Amino acid sequence: MKTRRRKKQKTKKKKKKKKKKKEKMLYSHVTLLMLRVVDVVAKTTVQQSARMLVAEIHGEIQIGALFPIHRQIAGSESCGEIWEQYGIQRSEIAMLTVKQLNEELPFKLGLSIRDSCWTERIAMEQTIAFLREGVAQCSCCQTPGCNKKSVPVVAVIGPGKSSSTIAVQNLLQVFRIPQVGYSATTPDLSDKEQFGYFLRVVPSDVFQAQAINRLLHHYNWTYVAVLYSAGNYGEKGFESLERLIAHRSSSVCIAYSEKIKTLASDEEYRQVLSRLDSQNSRPQVVVCFCEGASMRQFFKAQKHLAEGKMQMKRFQWIGSDGWADRNDVVEDLEEEAEGSFSIRIHAPKIPGFRQYYTALHPENNTMNPWFREFWQQKFNCQFAVSKEDKNNENIRICTGDENMDEQYKEDPKLSQVINSIRVVALGLKAMYQDRCRDNSTLCTEMLSRNGTLLYEYLLNVTYSDQFKQPVYFDRNGDPPAWYDILNYIGTKDLDNPYNEVGSFKSINDYGVEELDMTARSMFFDKTELLPESVCSRPCGVGQRQRETMACCWICESCLDIQYVNKSTNQCMNCSLGSWPNVDRSGCDEIIPEVVSWTSFGHILALVLAVTGIITSIATLVVFLRHNSTPVVKSTTRELSYIILSGLVACYAVSFALLATPSTSSCFITRVIPPIAFAVVYSALLTKTNRIARILAGSKKRILTKKPRFLTTFSQVVITWILVAVQCVIVGVGLMRDWPDATYAKYALPRKLILECDTETKSFLIPFFWDFFLITLCTLYAFKTRNLPENFNEAKFIGFTMYCTVVVWIAFLVLHMGTTHKALVMSFSYSLSASVALALLFFPKLYIILMHPEKNIRASYTTTKLIRCHFGNSQAAYDSTSKQQHLGSKTTARTSVQSGSASKSSSMGGGVTRTASVHVPVSRGSTHSTDVSTQTEASKFARSFSIVGRKKQGLEDDVQQLVDACRRYQDEKINSSAANLLLEEAEDEVGALLADSIENSMRTVLSTVAAKAVVPLVPMVTSAPPQEDNFEQRGARAHTPPRPAPFPKRRVPISVAPQSRCSAARLVPSDSVMSSSSSSSRGQLSPVSSVGSGSPPSSPFHDMCDEELAQISVRQLNQKLMGQDRSVVLQWKQKRRTLKNRGYALNCRARRVQNQAQLETDNIRLRNDLKAAQNALREAQSRLLYYENPTCYQYYHAVFPIPAPPSIVTSSDCSATSSSITHQIPSDPTTSASIHTIKFETEFKSGY
Repeated sequence: MKTRRRKKQKTKKKKKKKKKKKEKMLYSHVTLLMLRVVDVVAKTTVQQSARMLVAEIHGEIQIGALFPIHRQIAGSESCGEIWEQYGIQRSEIAMLTVKQLNEELPFKLGLSIRDSCWTERIAMEQTIAFLREGVAQCSCCQTPGCNKKSVPVVAVIGPGKSSSTIAVQNLLQVFRIPQVGYSATTPDLSDKEQFGYFLRVVPSDVFQAQAINRLLHHYNWTYVAVLYSAGNYGEKGFESLERLIAHRSSSVCIAYSEKIKTLASDEEYRQVLSRLDSQNSRPQVVVCFCEGASMRQFFKAQKHLAEGKMQMKRFQWIGSDGWADRNDVVEDLEEEAEGSFSIRIHAPKIPGFRQYYTALHPENNTMNPWFREFWQQKFNCQFAVSKEDKNNENIRICTGDENMDEQYKEDPKLSQVINSIRVVALGLKAMYQDRCRDNSTLCTEMLSRNGTLLYEYLLNVTYSDQFKQPVYFDRNGDPPAWYDILNYIGTKDLDNPYNEVGSFKSINDYGVEELDMTARSMFFDKTELLPESVCSRPCGVGQRQRETMACCWICESCLDIQYVNKSTNQCMNCSLGSWPNVDRSGCDEIIPEVVSWTSFGHILALVLAVTGIITSIATLVVFLRHNSTPVVKSTTRELSYIILSGLVACYAVSFALLATPSTSSCFITRVIPPIAFAVVYSALLTKTNRIARILAGSKKRILTKKPRFLTTFSQVVITWILVAVQCVIVGVGLMRDWPDATYAKYALPRKLILECDTETKSFLIPFFWDFFLITLCTLYAFKTRNLPENFNEAKFIGFTMYCTVVVWIAFLVLHMGTTHKALVMSFSYSLSASVALALLFFPKLYIILMHPEKNIRASYTTTKLIRCHFGNSQAAYDSTSKQQHLGSKTTARTSVQSGSASKSSSMGGGVTRTASVHVPVSRGSTHSTDVSTQTEASKFARSFSIVGRKKQGLEDDVQQLVDACRRYQDEKINSSAANLLLEEAEDEVGALLADSIENSMRTVLSTVAAKAVVPLVPMVTSAPPQEDNFEQRGARAHTPPRPAPFPKRRVPISVAPQSRCSAARLVPSDSVMSSSSSSSRGQLSPVSSVGSGSPPSSPFHDMCDEELAQISVRQLNQKLMGQDRSVVLQWKQKRRTLKNRGYALNCRARRVQNQAQLETDNIRLRNDLKAAQNALREAQSRLLYYENPTCYQYYHAVFPIPAPPSIVTSSDCSATSSSITHQIPSDPTTSASIHTIKFETEFKSGY
């Protein structure tokens, strides 16, 4: 089967080849027939047309050449003026080259030059002329003026235009005549299937497009426009550039492109530039794949638009080799072309050609039939002038002596013309040497004109020209590319307006493509500042381009975990465990981060943990050594040791927290912290609960029923039960979520941080039990805050709980909001343990180590600052009200410090204790009257008896509480008022102390004693003290003041029960109104209340005046339903009268209170001022006496004061100056008048 398929494929190929041969044969026959027809017509037109002239050098082998001797007339295909550079210079260099080659070749080479006029039609006509001579093999004898046989051409050089070259090649390849191009650069000619007999010495426009592309990248011009001329040259050049730019490795974008006709008008060129300038994103750089004429038209259009109304900004032009360095393109348009770039095929100037060319004149250059016409055109003269024109001054006669060197401009492609002729000559020479060998004449193979064989020899030609430039051909007949990058600087250098700034080689010495920019460039704005031609700036690192329109884009940032795929312009995700590199072009593996113990935070946490462990162990050792001392016993030793063990565990867990996470370390950090804190706070809760239960039982039946679970064993068991609950919670959490080490999710994918994989809820749930224990401890600590200072550490436990709550709240917040969870937990655990250690144990260590003398039982039963205020609320309110009366300076003192007691009298035996105290009747009122103005009925005395019972087997700490309260009452009763408060009036101190002692004794009585009958006995105290005058105060200057006795008071005691209706409901409690309270009791009587009118019939008999004043109108209406209208009106009037009287009495009472308060304050201030005056005078007199008797005598003369019994005087005193300034009130009864007395004395001291 395979062999059959192969055979079929071979037969198909053979058939295709046969068809192609038949088509070629048919095409050749048709072409010959057409040539015959054209020949008939051409014979008459060729000789008659001037453009059909031939410049010929006869030889054994003839080659043809097509040069544009004449310019093309714009808008037509006719010949115009002589073209010096492209026509005359090229034809002269070609003839000169043939002459030089004939000196080297073994045969004579001939040359026939014809004019192509830069048009396709005329180039075709001249080619037909070449073919006619070769095909017809006829003699020119039939032609007038010709008597020799023409030699057919074996090869054709030219023409220069690409489109004309293609047209000529289509004819020549039919007759297998090789064609060598010296200026045609279109890429189509590289297609050997279409143009099988063409080769060229200039590179293809494909390489020119590469040079332009490299130039755009060099200057970072990424947004350009391309204009190209119609025809094969411009269109193929644009396609090559577009193909290169479309390649993914190119960053250039074509924003606008347009084709322009070769014969377009000036207006069409202007419209093209106007449309280009009106683009939304206007490109600044314009590439023009145009011939020289089109390039010149664009410059003219730009000048017109820039100078016109549009004021168009000039473009940065880049021209192809159609412009190269031609001066005729920029003539009179130098300003528009300045700063532009052009591409020129590397073609150095021919040495010696200028001398040869400028030496030519019409007489010695008869071989060139167009030279005479050129001479006339160049110098604007004529050789042959009619008789009529000889006298015409406007007509100049050529002399032949004109200077050709003036305005000399050499064609840049003369070297390509030389190389093209030399290639043909070297190919013929190689063929001659191979085929003819030793024959002195041409062999038959050379005379047969075998074009196919000759083309093969031409492709194998390799040599270096006179500029050491290698010349060789690839299989497509194209040589290597070498371009010069030219920068037109115009008027800056008139001799050399084209500055060569770089070069481009398709293959350099190392076999790679190379762009070498060697000089600075000038740009369109005539500066060296590089212009920008971009639509959108390049995206930064980590951004991709999202195109919005042609050549424009928006930069979109990729995610941090993504890199940019340049090939697809997409954001791609990095795999887990990798991260984008610096330029975001790929991903790099992430190195896992390991916990470093050298950081400051970790070092500090470890130091804190180690310090805590050492301190806890040291505390445990001290407690064990002093295990039997009262300090250790008072802390409940067993619970203290449990707490210390829990604290050590709290500190020790920091090592597992800060270690590199593993399964074992994660297990430890998950289990140990909640259990360790449960141990600590369970023991503290047991302590505070025991104290609270003792306190609660003492208020009810502490002496009748013993509280349960107060023993040490019970406390330990309760503690471990609470810890067991935590162990169960932790165990359940472990079964649901087993701890293990994994990479932290919050750090992924940027970092790989190893940490314990534990859910937040699984971690926090066990701590809720600890927080529950902390909350209970805090509540119990607050409840027992008023116990004696050193009784079971109630105050320190409270402080510990307060601080712990703050630490734990901060810990929960930080744990939820930070990534350094291990470090936060370490600090939180250590701080919580440190708070408990410092507040619970450091005070005990201080007593044990620094003050062992205080480590006795008495120090842990009571102190001088006992707070035993757990009485009823009414007593507390009475004590507080009395404290507020004493002034702002005593508000900070406790009730123990703000009262003074009188001496107590002991009555009876040891069972009953009686204390006599003074208690005010109106405890809610403010004491506003002076001592002298108080009445005997304002206060009454009460005495209480405290009945004690035997101890009933209570625990030591319970009995300590009872003894502390009893001892506290004795100390208060036996203390002196002057020793407790020296600055208060004694009557006020006595009243306040009476309230405080009464409240405390009531509490003790209700707590530790059975109910006892308290008899109320009147008490009589001494009279108030009299004020001393100034002289008496001076006489007792050295006698300390004694406390004044209480004023005389005798208050009748009435213990009758209070009636349901009281004056306190109508009028606030007041000393003035209290005496009339009894008159307000009884049933309601409108006559007694109102005072006038007959009493109406009472609808209700159980309502007093106070109730009537407080009743609402609606309630009154309900009670008076069914009564007469007059009765209703009288009761309503009585209610309004009572309410108005109550308001008036309230206002009066407030005024009396305010006045009394002001008077009391004035009296107190007078007394204070008198005492300060007397003390100051006494101090001054003593100071003057001891310093200088003389001065003292002078002072005594002013203020007589009894002198001490002995006075030491001195006769001579040293000169001193003493200034004594003090304020003395002129009137002892007021403090408003103040005088200042200043003494200045000078004396000498003899000390």
